[in-house]
Amino acid sequence: MTAMQNRRILLVDDMVAIHDAFRKVLVPQQTESIELDAVEAMLFGDDPAAAAVPTFELDSAYQGQEGLEKVQAALLAGRPYALAFVDMRMPPGWDGVQTIEELWRADPRLQIVICTAFSDLSWDEVLSRLEVRDRLLILKKPFDPVEISQLASALTVKWQTTQDAGLKLAQLEEAVENRTAELATANDDLRREITERTRNEKELRLAASVFHNTLDGVMIIDPDRRMVSVNQAFAALTGYSLEECLGQPEAVLRSDRQSIEFYQEIWAAVEQAGRWQGELWNKRRDGEDFLAWMNLVKVSDSDGRVERYVGVFHDITEMRSKEERIRHLAFHDTLTGLPNRTLLQDRLEHAITAAQRTGEPLGLMFIDLDRFKSINDSLGHEAGDALLKEVAQRLANSLRKSDTVARLGGDEFVVLLPRVGMPHNYGLVAQKLIEALSKPIILDGNAMQVSASIGIACFPDDGIDTMALMKNADAAMYAAKVGGRGTYRFFQPAMTSLAVERLNFEMQLRGAVANGELELFYQPKISLDSGVACGVEALVRWHHPTLGMIPPVEFIPVAEATGIIDALGDWVLEEACRQLRAWRLAGLGTIKIAVNVSARQLQQSDLPEYIASLAQKYEISACDLEVELTESVLMANPEEISGVLSRLRGIGVLVAIDDFGTGYSSLAYLRRLPIDVLKIDRSFVMNADRDESDGQVVKLILGLGSALQLAIVAEGVETEAQAAFLKSCGCTTAQGYLYARPQPAAQLETWLRKHAGPAAASS
Repeated sequence: MTAMQNRRILLVDDMVAIHDAFRKVLVPQQTESIELDAVEAMLFGDDPAAAAVPTFELDSAYQGQEGLEKVQAALLAGRPYALAFVDMRMPPGWDGVQTIEELWRADPRLQIVICTAFSDLSWDEVLSRLEVRDRLLILKKPFDPVEISQLASALTVKWQTTQDAGLKLAQLEEAVENRTAELATANDDLRREITERTRNEKELRLAASVFHNTLDGVMIIDPDRRMVSVNQAFAALTGYSLEECLGQPEAVLRSDRQSIEFYQEIWAAVEQAGRWQGELWNKRRDGEDFLAWMNLVKVSDSDGRVERYVGVFHDITEMRSKEERIRHLAFHDTLTGLPNRTLLQDRLEHAITAAQRTGEPLGLMFIDLDRFKSINDSLGHEAGDALLKEVAQRLANSLRKSDTVARLGGDEFVVLLPRVGMPHNYGLVAQKLIEALSKPIILDGNAMQVSASIGIACFPDDGIDTMALMKNADAAMYAAKVGGRGTYRFFQPAMTSLAVERLNFEMQLRGAVANGELELFYQPKISLDSGVACGVEALVRWHHPTLGMIPPVEFIPVAEATGIIDALGDWVLEEACRQLRAWRLAGLGTIKIAVNVSARQLQQSDLPEYIASLAQKYEISACDLEVELTESVLMANPEEISGVLSRLRGIGVLVAIDDFGTGYSSLAYLRRLPIDVLKIDRSFVMNADRDESDGQVVKLILGLGSALQLAIVAEGVETEAQAAFLKSCGCTTAQGYLYARPQPAAQLETWLRKHAGPAAASS
């Protein structure tokens, strides 16, 4: 049955006069209608025939946005418009083309008539944007009332006819669907009637479809739970031949890792729910266990009787091993295998909760190796890493299984000691650890003597939460270092000497900037393709009057915490620019220098202008400078930093992310921020040629750099094997002890004359 015809029309035009004109044509005045009805009643009686001239329900909108709102409201009310007349020019809002696009986006069924005399677009452009559709007509001004009326009548009838056709089509599809269901039911009945005669054919189809189209092991089990058929994948996974399996109970695959009750629960689930899926250990023919993901399904006939059970499984032993490896890496230090900060934090929180419940004390030790930095610098990172591994092993061997020893990073270790008894017992444990570490360690044929400073904090006397215990144990450790190193100290609230020492260190650092005690060392970057230097990284050193050479790892954190980094960072930038000019005047040509910048420097809005002024002062190009920042600095405030980085790039300065992969980066920000270079952290490079996980990380970073069109620099390259691996993976630039250690400018100048590229050599 045809629904009542839709006479709803929307007029979108910014001129009130147009609306009045359309209303006169499409919606006759009520008074005129009454007078005509009266005349008809006088001429034809009380029941005149209905007028043949159609009337319409006309709504007005004076801007495209208002028209869209009316269309959306009409759809929500279930009374959509059949037709819309749309003007092409409606300042200041949308033009006609955009209005039509938005109306069709809201109601694709809407018929559209373009009403215009002028357009800002050619008709080819209009049709290109809107396409030639059967729902689009053009009505040029001035308008003919008859044409308007005819268009309204024809298009509203067309709209209704289309809806009626759609309704009939839906009814027809429903009828087809119902008939199809009836035929399917009849087909099922027919299939049941011939099941017995076609059982062999069915088994062949099952074998063809299930067995030969999957790499998973498949076994068909009869109601007595004996295997009646298996596929080649089953044989490959279990080691049983096809012939050996026939007639064997499915229990032949059972592993002793699971109890009889476990298998009983599986079969109970299959009988009750019709299926079971999950992990279980299976046993191969040779007795080896393997972890499988199993789907076990019950197949019943039309009467509910069990015909077969079908088991489909695949080996997930390797996948689970990788998952456990990833999980282990997330909570353990990659170098030593010890728990990392995250796992330590979790265990400490649980230990505090247990101690609060039982009332037993709890001890936390901070351990820092004495002068590890000098060992690392003198023997190289590989020797330093070997030392850390040996230290970790000795610590673990000296403690109970219930204790936790974790590595926070560098040469910092933490020991968690629950249920040790009286607090003085912690001192006994600390002395035991110091003695274990003091035994000589053989590195590269050299016997190294290692000492450690240990700070001890006890729960609840020295803190009742993780933060307080960690902080106070750290403070006690610094007191142990002040006390002569190679010893331990319990935390004391009156440990003010450490605060005084740190204050003195801060004042000395402030004087170092002003007194010229700082010096830049430079480490070359090497092109793996040509083997020549393609740039250097500037690394600041502090020549302390009494303590000697102090590496940046010891004073940069203090500088950042106290604000000294502002003056120090400005000095480093200016010194790098001055050295660039000096090398150029010395005939070394153009050398690119990378300078590390801190979060505070990036937060200064005038950093790009400061660098530009230095470039002008020393008559160098800003393009020869590169700024390096860490992931933590980048992600601290990416939106604010983005503007500074964009302005740096605007003056030609390259932007590099240092130690990439050790922090947290959002790939979305890496794609959006103006970044030019990623530097692979040495922790991944050092074992990349021997460890599959580290190798994969390096390859992933190289692939990421390629996808984002970023240059890649590998840090910490110390062996030819590492360099060869990096080059084979497509890495083009490397930096590390294999090529050169950081060295003063004068010493590097000699090195550069031997290793610089053609550009520098010919200058």
